Amino acid sequence: MGDDQVAFGRAAELVRDIVQPSEAHGLPYIGLEHIEQETLKLTGWGSASDVSSAKFRFRKGDILLGKLRPYFRKVVRAPFDGICSTDIWVVRAKNGFDQGYLFYWMAAKDFVDFASGGSEGTRMPRAKWEYVARFTRPRISLPEQRAIAHILGTLDDKIELNRRMNETLEAMAQALFKSWFVDFDPVVVNAIKAGNPIPEKFADRAAHYHDNPDALGLPEDLLRLFPARFVDSELGPIPEGWEATTIGSEFDLTMGQSPPGSTYNEEGKGLPFFQGRRDFGFRYPSSRVYCTAPTRIAHTGNTLVSVRAPVGDINMAYETCCIGRGVAALRHKSGSRSYTYYYAILVLAEQLKIYGAEGTVFGAINKKQFQNLSSISPRPDIISLFEKLAYPIDENILSFEEESRTLAALRDTLLPKLISGELRVPNVEKILEDAQ
Repeated sequence: MGDDQVAFGRAAELVRDIVQPSEAHGLPYIGLEHIEQETLKLTGWGSASDVSSAKFRFRKGDILLGKLRPYFRKVVRAPFDGICSTDIWVVRAKNGFDQGYLFYWMAAKDFVDFASGGSEGTRMPRAKWEYVARFTRPRISLPEQRAIAHILGTLDDKIELNRRMNETLEAMAQALFKSWFVDFDPVVVNAIKAGNPIPEKFADRAAHYHDNPDALGLPEDLLRLFPARFVDSELGPIPEGWEATTIGSEFDLTMGQSPPGSTYNEEGKGLPFFQGRRDFGFRYPSSRVYCTAPTRIAHTGNTLVSVRAPVGDINMAYETCCIGRGVAALRHKSGSRSYTYYYAILVLAEQLKIYGAEGTVFGAINKKQFQNLSSISPRPDIISLFEKLAYPIDENILSFEEESRTLAALRDTLLPKLISGELRVPNVEKILEDAQ
């Protein structure tokens, strides 16, 4: 190997710090299921108390790469100290190499393809460190490595900021929906003012508003849209004038059906295609698969519900798409996008839990069962009011998501060119100076 090339094994150290969960003192646990495919981000984490076998210890800033089925490109920087599955490599840069640069080295498609090409096993292929250690790149100076990491990291930081903004925005809309359609706060407040009885189920809410009469903060003209009395129903106490009904009566439901496999492609021909997966829809975009002969379609803004393995994952259609077996599309008969989505998140998901535990070995719910699930029917003007308030929130979420998609595409375009030396970084010193 010439001096102008450097092997991965010369740049990276594989850390095998084995620890028993009982010795991890409640540290976070990261498994393969917590690393999202392709996106270079975590979807969550567990706790050391959730696992029993030996794990690897990692430090904040370490690179974690899923060695099982490496073609999934499950690569992240650890945001904290913790432990992880032994199917995850814990990697640190050696002297003379920048940790951020090494992360993007490992996230690049050519590295992932190389690791996949040397994997062992047919059903459960695992990358081999001894093989991957031979992968080479052009030698780049440490200052330029840091500049490359800064450029790509700035894009990822903005993507992460957008994600946190979207979490906050969605939490706001969820809180409003829960207040109006689950806790019935406006009805509780009106009932208190009118001196009407409050069901025991809402006693804590009533006590809160007795002590804090202005806490709801809803203007009088909007508060008057809600009734001042509860009535009994098969669903328990509900606002007067509202009805206990079913999903089939309140919502339009389309169950997915998978077209022939020969109609799938990754070249953008036809409609985007989604199966029952955790990353379907716009809030958690998946890798792009298309279908030229869709049989069941979900329209932009429809709520997507996983009806098989696992049941109850909720998302929203980013665009008109083909839905296969395992996905259902839901829309309130009023056409409300936001009401449908937050109903599914806060009410429907809880109802679907039983189907995740029963049914087939994988868990499933069919169309008749879905349509027969109980539902509540609020007054149309209240649904319209919620839509008016929540719709702009969802539009902002969509805007941030679209920006993140653009940034991720830019990152993935720049990454191989920068990391290979094909695209050099001018003014390295100024970039690093500005980053301080």
